[in-house]
Amino acid sequence: MADGTAATVQGLSPWLRPPADEVVFRDGLAKLASGVAIVACWADGQPRGLLISSITGLSTQPPRLLFCVRKAAAAHKALLGAESISVSLLNHGDRDEAERFSEPGRAHERFSDGGWILDPQAPPERHDSLAVFSGPVRSRIDGGTHTIFILDVSAANARDGDPLLYFERDFRRLG
Repeated sequence: MADGTAATVQGLSPWLRPPADEVVFRDGLAKLASGVAIVACWADGQPRGLLISSITGLSTQPPRLLFCVRKAAAAHKALLGAESISVSLLNHGDRDEAERFSEPGRAHERFSDGGWILDPQAPPERHDSLAVFSGPVRSRIDGGTHTIFILDVSAANARDGDPLLYFERDFRRLG
């Protein structure tokens, strides 16, 4: 409120109200269009990664990204232990790659299509991504069902193109 006081509903402080219904909350989140990216790292000499849609620029000085990873995801443990991570923003032609990285049953197919730069001295990067960011993990924050990662970006590149989007539980493209 303009005067700095907390709003109340039916006499209850907003801090005492129960959480929103989970199904309704998730349905509302499905209305949030977002770009999709693959976060990747090395673990035990193997590339590991998964698809995310919860990513945002956090700061330009210093350059930082914020993204969230579901704790139940198979690659979560690898990302927790990684010193550095890459974030490859997918373009509209990467739907197959997005599906490969979002479906647990296809984990054995990840990094197998030749579209990856797999240098053990740097996190795996997707060729032809709209943008690739990489760097050390600055922070890992407990966010309930997810871990919030803050990445200090030490390398970045970008190219022209249209993004692959996620909206209403499906992949979409602009236009």
